[in-house]
Amino acid sequence: MTTDNITTTEHEAITDLREHLRKIALIQHASTILSWDQETHMPSSGGAVRAEALGELAGISHKRAQDPALGESIERAEEAAHASGDEVLQAMVREVRHDYENTLKIPVEHATETAEVNSKSIQAWQQAREQDDFSAYAPMLTKQVELQKAEAGYLRDQEDCDYDVLMNKYERGMTSASFAAICRQVVPGLKEIIERVVARSLPEPEFFRGPWDKNRQLEFSKDVAKELGYDFSRGGLDLTSHPFCTSPVAPFDVRITTRVYEDNFTSNLYGVIHEAGHAMYEQGFDEKWIHTPLCDAISLGIHESQSRFWENDIGRTEAFWVHFLPQMKQYFPRILEDVSANDMAIAVNPVKPSLIRVDADEVTYGLHIALRFEVEQALFSGDLEVKDLPGAWNEKMQEYLGLTPPNFKDGVLQDIHWSFGAFGYFPTYLLGSLYSAQFHEAISQEIDIDQEVAAGRFSGIFDWLRERIHRQGRQFMPLDLLERAVGKGLDPAIFIDHLDRKVQSIHGV
Repeated sequence: MTTDNITTTEHEAITDLREHLRKIALIQHASTILSWDQETHMPSSGGAVRAEALGELAGISHKRAQDPALGESIERAEEAAHASGDEVLQAMVREVRHDYENTLKIPVEHATETAEVNSKSIQAWQQAREQDDFSAYAPMLTKQVELQKAEAGYLRDQEDCDYDVLMNKYERGMTSASFAAICRQVVPGLKEIIERVVARSLPEPEFFRGPWDKNRQLEFSKDVAKELGYDFSRGGLDLTSHPFCTSPVAPFDVRITTRVYEDNFTSNLYGVIHEAGHAMYEQGFDEKWIHTPLCDAISLGIHESQSRFWENDIGRTEAFWVHFLPQMKQYFPRILEDVSANDMAIAVNPVKPSLIRVDADEVTYGLHIALRFEVEQALFSGDLEVKDLPGAWNEKMQEYLGLTPPNFKDGVLQDIHWSFGAFGYFPTYLLGSLYSAQFHEAISQEIDIDQEVAAGRFSGIFDWLRERIHRQGRQFMPLDLLERAVGKGLDPAIFIDHLDRKVQSIHGV
């Protein structure tokens, strides 16, 4: 932190603020560890008590975040930051003010109840999905919708609708109207590509079926993540039912999870690359700002851009396989004996409508997001009730992807997000793809990406992202950060053109 222009009194004001933030962050650290353990190692019998513990910690954290003494500390820090002329320091204090004012609007009782319900809801979702029983989960999902409507009411300005308020928890400055306009531009472009490629799509190659030894898959995916830039001394890899990245304390402890199938190596490999992209973003925050908003993501769209960049724009290219296929052959010599980098690039880039979002190809993925966006909007506008979700879901699947789920677990119960109250989150996935395409375009103007990737040289790409995206934390709003990084605003056409070129290159259409 620059302190050259700060007096002793002003320095003390900043130090006092950071001490308040540290005490809040340490409680959140404990909550994150308990949540991570719940998803990875906790026995099912521990669920009820874990929910109570998480609720209690959320209440403590919320009380600390509402402390009037913190408000007074923010006022003193604002004066000090202004006097310093340090724009980074000013951004940090501005973001603390933003968080504080939002926290004041939400009662401690609501925060405590939400955390406890989230924990119970995740467990209920897991059980309902295993048993393929939506009706068993519907009451808990109804409770989640009620809680999120209440939270939107606490946070809402007069002109905001509930769903816009929830979207802004994850993507600052985004509205449902703006995102709907993006979908109106992107969806037709995606459908045109899909129609063109599916008409002459190739069958899945025989080698793709494996079987792929689970332990060897894990070892190879670790090798890949490490070489791309994921720092295992500040992270780890565990197994779970739904892959995720979590950060007990960024940038020093950022963990990822995966799931492994013997008949499909891509689920694990690209899941690990995807989550490592998230983790590399958080490991890249400037550590001198630990426990402050500058060691946090400005939006989940920007967060998602980092995971989708490494997964799709790097990991699914022929250049990637030129470098990594020889390494993978060491783990699976018999299966991959006659497979080329081009064979692998074609195989890992299918364009085929499918039921499961997380396993969807790069082109059809955006349709899964448009579907969820419309369903969530209907839930919060009152046009759709929870009990009617399965039917609405299946209708949208048929409309967007031409498929009807045969069961609940491959349909309305497939995603974990609603189980922890994350409504308004899904749009960030498509925004992440749009941001990623523009980052790729900008990097390409300075670096021959395919040449560097084929040679196994990732540092230039990694450093570009680290300096322009990662280290900025929450200094700039999402669209401002994008424009500062690439020199232009959000343009969905760049994403469609990017996909179109990739499809033509790999599939020849």
